[in-house]
This record gives sequence, C-alpha cells and structure tokens, in this order.
Amino acid sequence: MQAILKLYQKHKDVIPYLFWGVAATAFNIIVFFLLQKFTPLGYLLNYLIDWFFTVLFAFFTNKYFVFHAEHHTNKKFWYQMATFFAGRFVTCIIGAGIMFLGISLLKFNSNLEQNVINILQNIVVIILNYFWAILISFKDKAK
Repeated sequence: MQAILKLYQKHKDVIPYLFWGVAATAFNIIVFFLLQKFTPLGYLLNYLIDWFFTVLFAFFTNKYFVFHAEHHTNKKFWYQMATFFAGRFVTCIIGAGIMFLGISLLKFNSNLEQNVINILQNIVVIILNYFWAILISFKDKAK
C-alpha cells in the first residue's frame, strides 16, 4: 500500500491531466465533427479552428485544475500561455500531418474514417502535450 501511495504522490498530476485530456479530446472531437458537418470549410481549416478553441480550453484546465500553476505577475501568466500555445502549435503541426496522411494520402474520406484519424492523432498529441506542459509551461509546479 505504501508503494502505491508513493507512486501516486510522485505522479498525482497524471490523473487530473488524463481526466482533462479526455475532456479536451471530447471537446476537440465534437467541435471537429460539428465543423465538418455544418461548414463548407475543408478538414484542415476546420482542424485549425478546432485546434485554437481546444488549446484555450486545455490551457485553462491544465493551469488551474491539473498543475494548479499560479502566476504572481502578468509576465508569468503570458509566459505560461505563450509556451503552452507554442508547444500546442508544434503538436498541431504533428496532428495536421497525421490528418493529412490519413485523409489525403491514405484516402480515409468517410466521416467515420476522418473521425477515427482524428482520435488517433489526439492520442499522439495528448502524450506529447503532457511532457511539454511538465517540462516547459508549468515546470515550476510540476516538480
């Protein structure tokens, strides 16, 4: 039991990160689906619009509910937001690449196939984003 408690204390940010990661993923999937269904925009533009709103959602949930990262100055807040968005921009490019590979190159064109590709890219992106958050954006609180 002590070993389990010690492991939990060491990685206690993982559980809320996974919870809010699932919430952000659900948010992402729903917004992407709605954009695909109700707009004449292409999948990549819909992905980028979806990305922006998902990152805003993820920033505030990560900052306040996962890492409980305080900021005592505006500079610190903007540093956290800028580095968070920068990391998410890198994973956006990776996610867009996965979407492009699956939809344009591999020709997964049905709505179901596009949503499956979106789910797969979300898994990759969530893992990368976690490490960026603990190593860069919220490193003071993640230690």
